[in-house]
Amino acid sequence: MLTKCLESEKIIEYKKEDIMKTKTRFALILALGLCATVNLLAQKPSDMVGTWVGNAMLEGMAEPNEFTLVLGLKEGVLSGHMTDQYGSMSEAPISEIKLEDGIFSFSVFAIGPGGEELKLILEMNVDGDSMEGTLEIPDMGMTGTWEATKQK
Repeated sequence: MLTKCLESEKIIEYKKEDIMKTKTRFALILALGLCATVNLLAQKPSDMVGTWVGNAMLEGMAEPNEFTLVLGLKEGVLSGHMTDQYGSMSEAPISEIKLEDGIFSFSVFAIGPGGEELKLILEMNVDGDSMEGTLEIPDMGMTGTWEATKQK
């Protein structure tokens, strides 16, 4: 009888080890699946290609400025240009382009009110076919917001 009890305890311990191993494997598979899903949801440069139209509103200004941003891929790298409704930018090339963790940023040069060249820095959160974020003109000490939608 004592032998049967000891054998039963060993079987129970063995089954507990199997259960723990199975739970650990399942948790590992679940974690890997979650990482893969998050990676698939991240914005890719190819997702950004197209024409984006939106409005920028600088602090202290009464009217928004409509911007059109055209993005393309050259050898797997994002490039593009920007135009605005007032003519301070006419297909002005963008530079310093970054797309990391759903944050898209770049800079572009525009012609200021006195004819001087001004650098604009834009940084947006991208969510599918829309983006919104900030606009800064360091030379003028101005900031604002910008939002855009990808045209279909």
